[in-house]
Amino acid sequence: MKDLVLRQIYDMKLFNISDLDILLHEILKCTREMLNADAGTIYIKEGDYLKFHIFQNDSLSYEEVYKSYYILKDYKLPLFIKNKYLAVDAFLTKKIIVVDDIYNTNEYELSGTKEFDERFNYKTCSIITVPLIHPIKNEILGVVQLVNKKVNGELSFFGEKDKEFLSMFSSFISLSVSKAQNDVIKLEMLNEQLEKANKELEKKVEKEILDNQNKSTIIFHQSKLSSMGELIGNIAHQWKEPLGIISALASGLKTNIEYDNINKNDSIIKLIQIVDTTQKLSTMIDSFKDFYKVESAKENFNIANEIHKCLEFAENALIKNKIEVTLELDESLKIYGLKNEFIQAVLNIINSVIDTFIEKTNIDEKRYIFIKLYLKNESIYLIIKDNSGEKIINRNKILDDDKGLFMSKLIIEKYHNGTISFKDVVYNYKKVDCKGMEYIITLA
Repeated sequence: MKDLVLRQIYDMKLFNISDLDILLHEILKCTREMLNADAGTIYIKEGDYLKFHIFQNDSLSYEEVYKSYYILKDYKLPLFIKNKYLAVDAFLTKKIIVVDDIYNTNEYELSGTKEFDERFNYKTCSIITVPLIHPIKNEILGVVQLVNKKVNGELSFFGEKDKEFLSMFSSFISLSVSKAQNDVIKLEMLNEQLEKANKELEKKVEKEILDNQNKSTIIFHQSKLSSMGELIGNIAHQWKEPLGIISALASGLKTNIEYDNINKNDSIIKLIQIVDTTQKLSTMIDSFKDFYKVESAKENFNIANEIHKCLEFAENALIKNKIEVTLELDESLKIYGLKNEFIQAVLNIINSVIDTFIEKTNIDEKRYIFIKLYLKNESIYLIIKDNSGEKIINRNKILDDDKGLFMSKLIIEKYHNGTISFKDVVYNYKKVDCKGMEYIITLA
């Protein structure tokens, strides 16, 4: 496992990542995997301070990571204060520092970490901190901190081998970070030139810069945001008929009033129709709005109901691309988990199938999606199958290329105690041989 992660760390593709936040996110992920660390942070030098940039924690939920990022995003450690902060000492001494138990040491100021533990019901034990030193310029760029080493699921301590591994690739990380920082500087210079040429573009550039500050958190919600356009299109599609009804009724009332042809009962009936139609529109938009609420608590929910909701969200894309959906659902089955996240996981798969149809098949061909939900041997199975003709060459590459499927896998495994897999299938439907992909979600 460590050899694999080391190859990832030394992959020259890191030099092609010019976005600093995305690069730091990948670096921290690979570093934690190599040392089996549960959590970690990265601080980057800015002036006389070490500024917090990236935070990851496998034990916390998406929502807790999201909240903790916003608590820490403006956090800075002063470099002019010695012998107080662990990260600052590692930076100033250019040494890797290990603390086996933060609750049994008085050497550093760790009150912030302890407050974090109390707020999020977490327990920080061991910490290892490595300075990022540019091997050519001998310039210190920042520090990486890893928290809570785990061996076979149990807390352990960071040892000498861990320090050796960090020493081996910290220089390579520093080179990657330095290049990304230079790329950011070049990008800022380009933006300044564009701002002088076009004042209107200034607002867009500022918005992009502001959005980039939140990238490490937005990554966790990327899949949900990617479907926003499709959902808005579906809202517009579903609103056309009710709005047409309201317009026709209002025009009729206006004409009657203009020609003094007012019938009280008829007018009341039309006004009631307008009110009822408006309430229908309100209910419709609420269903879309609720989908984007951040959930923090699990609940029991009916699986079939949420599948129907997924198909509502995707209805416009399904109709537009002439995709026929066939359902075979056990309407009684329930699961305990995060309802909106489950919807997102299923919707990601459906959207992935739609994209495959668009890319791999002709619009005139018959396009099918089959969704089956059933209980077998005390496990719940949700099967989504298509006839896209897609063939799996590399399962891992599919997850790497399709972030929606990657997020679906993460959501099902982490929040619903389940698994998700996929395979090629060949079957017969309406006396026609079909082949495509089958996605299998298993829920305990």
